[in-house]
Amino acid sequence: METFTLDNGTLKAVFLSYGAILHQLWVKDKKGSLINVIQGLSQPEAYLSDSWSRGAVIGRYAGRLENPITIEEKKIEIEHEKGVLLHSGAKGWNTQYWSPRTSSDTHLLTFEYECPEGTGGFPGTVNAMVSYRLVGNQLRFDYRATTNAPTHVNLTNHAYFNLNPKSAIASHQLQIHADRYLELKQNLVPTGTRLNVAQTPFDFRTPKTIAKTHLDDYFVLNATNEAAATLYEPQSGIEMKTYTDQPGVVVFTPPHFEAICFETQKFSNTPNIPTFPSTLLLPETVYKHQTQFEFNLKNEE
Repeated sequence: METFTLDNGTLKAVFLSYGAILHQLWVKDKKGSLINVIQGLSQPEAYLSDSWSRGAVIGRYAGRLENPITIEEKKIEIEHEKGVLLHSGAKGWNTQYWSPRTSSDTHLLTFEYECPEGTGGFPGTVNAMVSYRLVGNQLRFDYRATTNAPTHVNLTNHAYFNLNPKSAIASHQLQIHADRYLELKQNLVPTGTRLNVAQTPFDFRTPKTIAKTHLDDYFVLNATNEAAATLYEPQSGIEMKTYTDQPGVVVFTPPHFEAICFETQKFSNTPNIPTFPSTLLLPETVYKHQTQFEFNLKNEE
């Protein structure tokens, strides 16, 4: 397992070739002290048995899919557990070794992975690439993928954040620019219905403390140039803004450790819901996805 570091003097990020994992991300707090805002694992080898996909790229399909899926009106059986495939299953890209691509740019790191035909039951060999780049106070993710046969692709990163590791995630303030969220079945698969966040625990349109709210939900982002989500921790003074070109974000607060995950991606279960924006990738097209995490110090005085 190889380790790679990017450092531009403002941010320092550490990555692993396994899962193309974001292992650490160091940011200065309001006192000038460096804080690792990633809730990862202390030793790289520990990720080999991590069931939470910490920091990894999720593919070829992030989120939950009901078996079977539809590709060009054809039903295709996919890997599943009790009828649902989560984050692409046993051979998901979070459990694979990615190949680093050399670059003369010391603030850029690119990984590549080839996913064979039939993995998880999906058709098509998919060639994927993720690039991590430090630009000032931003860590940028760029994803690209191509296929040799029609298939569904939906990528994300599964990094868990805590802007003050000494504090509970409940103390963080959260804002999400989303008027709607997806209705879920009991198995957490979307029904296809978009619900209004007004007068629900999912209304984060204005900043509020996370408190006891447990989140594992897909927010349909408003069409705006503003940040999709903003996270702030008062003691450290660190504010993190998430920008993305994706239609939504799964916001997840795990039950067993103090963190929050912003999974920017297309809708879950889209291959089975015609009213959702398509995730079908054709041989003549290229999957593209960009997300940025921006870090600032917020002055409350």
